[in-house]
Amino acid sequence: MLDDVVAGPFPPRDGWAWLYRAFERIAPAGSRRRRWWCRYFYPNRLERWRRGQWFRFLGVHLFGAVIPTGGVFIRRLTGARMAPYTLAGTSVGGARAFYYRTCVFEALHLPFVVALVVLAVHRAMLGRWDLAFENSVVNLALNVYPILHHRRTRVRIVRILEQHRKMSSD
Repeated sequence: MLDDVVAGPFPPRDGWAWLYRAFERIAPAGSRRRRWWCRYFYPNRLERWRRGQWFRFLGVHLFGAVIPTGGVFIRRLTGARMAPYTLAGTSVGGARAFYYRTCVFEALHLPFVVALVVLAVHRAMLGRWDLAFENSVVNLALNVYPILHHRRTRVRIVRILEQHRKMSSD
């Protein structure tokens, strides 16, 4: 199933082409680095357990409603479509492109997670617990929950692709 997901088309022109090109340079198609990243991004058993129930337990669905770059509540409030952050329909090509997009957006958050964890640990070691706590809260809000949101989205996309595969094999 992993090969079916990552073999999808390059996402359409949505304003993030520079980011997709950078990801392609870092992990070119067919490379060992690309295969490693693909395994990392593919939802694991825990994430897929009961259709992503543990994300609901963590409140990721609530975060997804208010996320400034495409949350359901924000889109309804502003009337914006925010196409790069939305799965348009259930077409296989659209689902694969959106899967790729969520991988790239998650990859953007990863270095900042690490940097803020290192900073929080450093500040805690210096005895600045208030600043360490502040860094941890900021990291949760700006990096950890967006990553969890992208991972939850990929669980849903994989489910769509699996349903399509079952229908086409029948």
